[in-house]
Amino acid sequence: MHRLRAAREGAGISQRELALRAGVTRALVGSIEQGRHLPAVDAALRLARALGTTAEALFGAEPHVEAHLATGGHAADGTVVRAATVGDQVVVAPLPPDEDPGAWASADGTIAAGALQLFPEGTTEGALILGCDPALRAADALGGGRVVGVSATTGQALDALAAGRCHAALVHGRERHLPRPKTAVTRWHVARWRVGIAYHADLGRTSLESLLDGRLPLVRRQRSAASDQALVRAAKRLGIRAPEGPLAGGHLESARRAAWTSAAAITYEPAAELYGLNFEPLETHVVELWARNEFAAHPGVTELLEVIGSRAFRDRVGAHSGYDLSESGSRRAA
Repeated sequence: MHRLRAAREGAGISQRELALRAGVTRALVGSIEQGRHLPAVDAALRLARALGTTAEALFGAEPHVEAHLATGGHAADGTVVRAATVGDQVVVAPLPPDEDPGAWASADGTIAAGALQLFPEGTTEGALILGCDPALRAADALGGGRVVGVSATTGQALDALAAGRCHAALVHGRERHLPRPKTAVTRWHVARWRVGIAYHADLGRTSLESLLDGRLPLVRRQRSAASDQALVRAAKRLGIRAPEGPLAGGHLESARRAAWTSAAAITYEPAAELYGLNFEPLETHVVELWARNEFAAHPGVTELLEVIGSRAFRDRVGAHSGYDLSESGSRRAA
């Protein structure tokens, strides 16, 4: 119950001291704060009195909070979301429809009447990061803080960063050809990887020209995706037009479609390796973390940087071929 923790920390007392004042066990206080237990009426009243507030304020139904979608627009009622406070607004991101059920516990609430209705254990704490690298999930798991990673193209991430709908964005593109930030940012290097076309190994090795001649279905990305822009440039160099195709929401989804069908797909090399696909590289991209200057010292951002620069991150993410993490966490000039 994050409201109890916030009230206790605001009063500057420990769980043990609160338990002594309220005449309850420290284990009960910890269990309530972690969302594993709701107190009985008498315990709720004693905890509230010890903190100089009311039981309703601590344990009543969460109020509806106006919520803004990280990628813009509005979420439909009933959408299950993760949430974070960015500046003076609450920003939400829907759980992807193909999310592993094991990750459902990370949801913070649902949208009701156009606003966020938090679950009892839900929170709006942590750093909200937009980007297309699944390694954000590893960073969240390795850190002691909370990283709300939202899958988005580089273009979407930059738009959200400019609009103040996230603390930071993962962007990627050709070295010395990254897009210009639309707001003042602080930058750090994360990785290098190759983007390209993944296709089923049963097709055998084939040329880029054959992959783009239109005979093989091609799963593409949104036009704001740096990987799709690499495809357009490659097709232009060959003097042809890249074939249209269905759009995938991220690198992993794109590679998964290629693995499950006879299609080729725009993705990055680690995803192709994960699904056992052949891979035709198009470009090598540099990946950077850009934080709005006012959020560069945000605890969630600084902890994320510590994780990205750690041996544990390099070991786990670097175990997937296609990642060059040799300079992870190093500061880049603005």
